Amino acid sequence: MLIPTNYNRLPSVEGCFNGAVIMGGTVAQMAGGLAQLSNAKFLGEAHYNVSHSLYGRYGYSSLDGGVSSIQSLASYKNISSYFLYQSTALSERLAIVINYSAMTLDDTPNIKISLRPSTGNSYSVAPVDVGIEFSNDVHIESDLTGTERVKSLFTGCELIDAPTNTTPDLPRPLYVPSSNRGELLIVDVEVSAVAIASIHIYDIFEGSVTP
Repeated sequence: MLIPTNYNRLPSVEGCFNGAVIMGGTVAQMAGGLAQLSNAKFLGEAHYNVSHSLYGRYGYSSLDGGVSSIQSLASYKNISSYFLYQSTALSERLAIVINYSAMTLDDTPNIKISLRPSTGNSYSVAPVDVGIEFSNDVHIESDLTGTERVKSLFTGCELIDAPTNTTPDLPRPLYVPSSNRGELLIVDVEVSAVAIASIHIYDIFEGSVTP
């Protein structure tokens, strides 16, 4: 069925509680409203701002507003950050937007993203999706001097099938296996020579689904 994205009113109370079995347009209106709630309005989403001790070459701290630059430090090598994501029963593919700054002075910029379950209260559980990799000069914009301007990377919203890769793929959405949908998940982001300013994770909307 098609999922309506525009505002969809539910039937009036008087149209439903009138002493008769409802059918036809009233039922279709209720079905459309419920489908919109579950498949559009109730989709999962998470946004994280990543604080750093210094923002940019002028030494702004994360307490200062109006800062549009961020500096990748020499110590940013193989650093993993773990972002929690509460999936829903309909979470199948997760799109990700990352705001970042990269510099090639000390290392080759690289970002790897994988998806892990939160079972066992550990960040080292085997991934349910080995994930993807953003590479320097192919996806990541960087330079030697470090202009520190924040740029964006996006996984895209392709409705992929369950991946079978054993090493990171080219950028694509992360895939949530059916057995893990509705669970608290961990988005593992490993960076080298990259400073992350923020990350946005969300369920991909599907305009047509099979009930």
